[in-house]
Amino acid sequence: MQQETTTKLYAYWNTIRNGRIAPQRFEVDPSQISGLLRETFIAECCEPSSFRFRLAGTEVCQHFGRELRGADFLSLWSLEDRRTISATLDTVVSEGAVGHGTFFGVTGNNREAAFEFALLPLIHTGSSINRILGTITAVDRPFWLGADPVVALELRDIGLHWPDGGAGLLPAGNAEAALEARRKFRVVQGGLSG
Repeated sequence: MQQETTTKLYAYWNTIRNGRIAPQRFEVDPSQISGLLRETFIAECCEPSSFRFRLAGTEVCQHFGRELRGADFLSLWSLEDRRTISATLDTVVSEGAVGHGTFFGVTGNNREAAFEFALLPLIHTGSSINRILGTITAVDRPFWLGADPVVALELRDIGLHWPDGGAGLLPAGNAEAALEARRKFRVVQGGLSG
């Protein structure tokens, strides 16, 4: 995560998370991230492999030349990349990880632009992660971006980051129990490490 929008959104998300597995959706205050809103989105986990845009910033929509509200985030990707993105989103939702990566957006006129994205977990109702706060930002914004819509995405790299260190499984429907389980996990040096 290197772009200014991505790093600022992550820092804000991590602040309101305040050591928990994920912040509550109502804790996201748009006035605190007003300069980032045009490049952010919120997606709702509707089914195990469906993440519908609830909100999408104006610049995100301009990249694709259409309103994204109601569209499935996974539908933006090729079938091959969709499996990778879906697996990443599953980990974000089940473990409270942060997904991030880069891709090329390709237009109908075969122009390419590089983008960075981040996928941050949110809790909307109950204690389960069921929303994604995300960002899609152009790395070096070409002059034609917004006038020549992106019609295909080519995933370049993708990764996961756990804000509190190592990975842990989120018990179904209980984010607070997952955080407590992580606090009990310890790494002991020794064995074959010498």
